[in-house]
Amino acid sequence: MARVQEFYKGRRKRRNYAFIPFIVLLALFSLMLVLFYGMQKYAVISKDGVKIELPILNDGKSAEVDSLGRVVRQFEPVSVPVIFDEADFNSVKSVAGKNVQPVRGIFIPAVNVNPNKIIEYAARLVVGNALVMEMKPRSGVCLWESHAQMAMAYSLTQQNELTAAMPEIIQKLKSQDIYLVAQISCCIDELLPTRTTAYCIHTETGLNYTDGLGTWLDPYNLDLRTWIAEMVQELYDLGFDEVVLADVAHPSLAEAIPLSYTREISTSRSSVVAVCGLAAGVAEKLRDREKLLSIYCKTREALVRDDYTTGQNAVLFMKVYDRVYLETDKFTYPYNIEDMEGSVRIGNVYDRLVPVVVNYIPDNTSWVLVDGPEE
Repeated sequence: MARVQEFYKGRRKRRNYAFIPFIVLLALFSLMLVLFYGMQKYAVISKDGVKIELPILNDGKSAEVDSLGRVVRQFEPVSVPVIFDEADFNSVKSVAGKNVQPVRGIFIPAVNVNPNKIIEYAARLVVGNALVMEMKPRSGVCLWESHAQMAMAYSLTQQNELTAAMPEIIQKLKSQDIYLVAQISCCIDELLPTRTTAYCIHTETGLNYTDGLGTWLDPYNLDLRTWIAEMVQELYDLGFDEVVLADVAHPSLAEAIPLSYTREISTSRSSVVAVCGLAAGVAEKLRDREKLLSIYCKTREALVRDDYTTGQNAVLFMKVYDRVYLETDKFTYPYNIEDMEGSVRIGNVYDRLVPVVVNYIPDNTSWVLVDGPEE
């Protein structure tokens, strides 16, 4: 007896397996198109043919041979952030101060630099051996005929009876075995800003920055450094044995005042970077000098650390300048010596830290006497 089926079995459709190869070929063709156009940027064409260099397989040091047979390595570009650190002057080596002899001088202000007055000061050198002549005061007037590039460009040089007589005056003093020191003001100048504002510190409104001391030049300015070095060399050539730089400083601000400068820098602004950079830059320009180069320091704080009020650091100054001149008095100078002596690596601290004092001669091997009003 035949078994009765309770469910009807549908008719099976014949599968068309021939369509599968077509799908595979279409997928491969699509992949080849993607690879062809996507890999073009990785194609390397050379005289030997064309090859594909994939970044994922590159060790960063792929090499090619150019038409001259030289191996040329190509490195994968790397994006690296550039960070500029503030200048560090602690690493500067001590190179100045060798064979520095005592200097015992009388200061001659610019107003008294003339033949008659200079003779009077020279006659007073009973226990002294030097004259310190202010050859460029804060007024900006040079008391010699300067041919420095800046002086010529802005008509800063003077031709008068004094400048004409200065070479003869210097030679006469040298014939008397008088040690001659020239002092020049560097960052305070009243003359140059009347000819151009290109070298001045400016206020927020664009005016030249001026305080009770005078108009301030920008210590960041590279042309200013060149000008100072040129003036120093001219004074050496004129016959001076030593040049001392005064007013190498940043203006002291009682309160924060927005200022603008003549030069863009990659680090944050700092009075120490500006002033110490200027001092180090001028010393470097004159590194082959045969005569002495010195500098003034204004504060006791600068004798031991960065003084962010003035921007000075006498520890750095002692490394690259032969002497540091310091306005002080007989009560403070012993403490100044204590502050400084640990930083003097070359020579005698008593001859390299020169006290500039008013109306008395200190008990020291070196000093500069300044005439002041009688008390």
